[in-house]
Amino acid sequence: MLAWACLIFLGQVRFLSIRSQAAIAGYLLLHLLIDRVKARLIARGAVSDNCGTFLADQGLHAVALVIAALLLTRSHIFSLVEAMRLSASARTRIVETAIIYAGIVFGGGYLIRHLTRNIAHDIAEEPPLQLGNAGLYIGWIERALVITAMAMQSPALVGLILTGKSIARFPEFKEARFAEYFLIGTLLSFLLSILGGIVLLYLLYGTISLK
Repeated sequence: MLAWACLIFLGQVRFLSIRSQAAIAGYLLLHLLIDRVKARLIARGAVSDNCGTFLADQGLHAVALVIAALLLTRSHIFSLVEAMRLSASARTRIVETAIIYAGIVFGGGYLIRHLTRNIAHDIAEEPPLQLGNAGLYIGWIERALVITAMAMQSPALVGLILTGKSIARFPEFKEARFAEYFLIGTLLSFLLSILGGIVLLYLLYGTISLK
C-alpha cells in the first residue's frame, strides 16, 4: 500500500499504466520472496540470524528498490547514479558534521574522563547486576542526542534528555559523592555537546538561531 501511495503522490509516472502496476507488483513479490528465503534459511540453520544476515537481507531489498525505480522511471542505471551524486558543498557539510559528531561523542568522553579522573576513584564501582560500561554507552548516546537537538534548532529536547537521564539515576542520588560526580560529568557532557551543536548550527545554516 505504501508503494502505491508513493506512486500516486510522489511519482512522476502514470499510475494506471500497466508498466507502473507491473513494476510495483514485481517489487512486492520480490520483497516477499527475499523475506521468505531468509526465514527458511534461518529455520534450517543454513545461516545465522545475525548482523551479517540482516545486512545481506537489506542489501537485496535495496537492489529490488533500485530495479523498481529504474523500471518506473525508464531510466538507465548511470542516470540514477548521476542524480544521486552529491554536490561539493553537500560532501563538505557531511564531512564537517561527521567530524563534529565523532569529536564530541567519542573524543568528548575521553576529555570528560580526564577532567574527572581525580574524583572518579572515590566512586564505588558499578554493581555486578548493572551492565558493564553502561555509563560509557549512555554518554555516547546522550551527546549524540544533544548535538542532534541543537542541529534541529530544538533546545527544549536538551532539557528532556537531561530530565530522562536524571530520573533514571535518581535512586543513586542518595549518595552525596555519586550525586556530585554525576552532576559534574553530566554538565561537562552537555556543555561539550551544546558547544558542538552551536558549531554545527553555524556550519549548516550560516547562523546560530534557536527556535
